[in-house]
Amino acid sequence: MQTFSSSTPIAAPREIAWEVMTSHELYARWTPASRVDLEIEGSPEPNGVGAVRAFRTGPVSTREEVTVFEPPHRMVYRLLSAPLPIRNYRSEMILVGDDGGDSCELHWDSWFDVVIPLTGGILRNFMASAVAKMAAGIAEEAQSRAQSA
Repeated sequence: MQTFSSSTPIAAPREIAWEVMTSHELYARWTPASRVDLEIEGSPEPNGVGAVRAFRTGPVSTREEVTVFEPPHRMVYRLLSAPLPIRNYRSEMILVGDDGGDSCELHWDSWFDVVIPLTGGILRNFMASAVAKMAAGIAEEAQSRAQSA
């Protein structure tokens, strides 16, 4: 099993960071995906438990399902399909910060198994880089929204 983690400070209240972090519509702004569709709505909110999000880049699609949704601090998802030789990918995103505070931190932990032996390090580095870019995009969007508020 491969693992990686990141921590990203966000100069915005946790509630704003949560709104950004869980909004599938925004992800196309900071991912290689040209669009992100909500294939199945979740509960109790559209991006909640059971939501299936598809990240589309041309004909390639990566699909994930939200498995835990605990506003405003924790979301867990698992990968349903991806154009990568991995399986059993799951991530936990936790926003740490006080309610009403003006900053928080995003902790993003991920786990997956490799399909092709000896590719774990390369895939881990690739996935960690992608997550770091997404976390930076979440932070930038949340900070921008906090400054506008």
